[in-house]
Amino acid sequence: MYLLTTSRKPGRKTRRFAKVLARFFNWRYINRGKLSLEDLSNLSEAFWIISEVKGNPAILTLYEKCEKRLEISFTLSNVKKLKMDDSAVVFQGKLPFDPVIFGAIPQTKAGIKLARKVDFRKRVVVKGNEWLFFYDEEMIFKLRVLRIIQNFRQSPRTP
Repeated sequence: MYLLTTSRKPGRKTRRFAKVLARFFNWRYINRGKLSLEDLSNLSEAFWIISEVKGNPAILTLYEKCEKRLEISFTLSNVKKLKMDDSAVVFQGKLPFDPVIFGAIPQTKAGIKLARKVDFRKRVVVKGNEWLFFYDEEMIFKLRVLRIIQNFRQSPRTP
């Protein structure tokens, strides 16, 4: 299970989005406070941080063992706050990476076949650079992805 937190002093919109996103993907949300990256890595080996630009949530970054693995820059629509269950998430559409990184059903042959046969309550419909998040046919929010950076170079380590 992933951990999700925000930048150090998030605004109301960012906190609300973080809580809804964590609930959607069945992640654990924690208030960041003064926790450093090392403190967060002690709580979970892999975690996500939502950063903001001009008071709005704008960057979602995945860290594994205190190193950046994926960064998604986006703009966000209004976020509806709904009660959601712990069901699995399925992505529909083409992504530049496997959605299993979000803890969703993988886009393998078996995963795609399962997504066709089972009606999942939580769906992310990918249409180009727009990701539409649905729960029981109701759209919760929409992300417009501006940029995805993955495969960060590993910094040289000294023995």
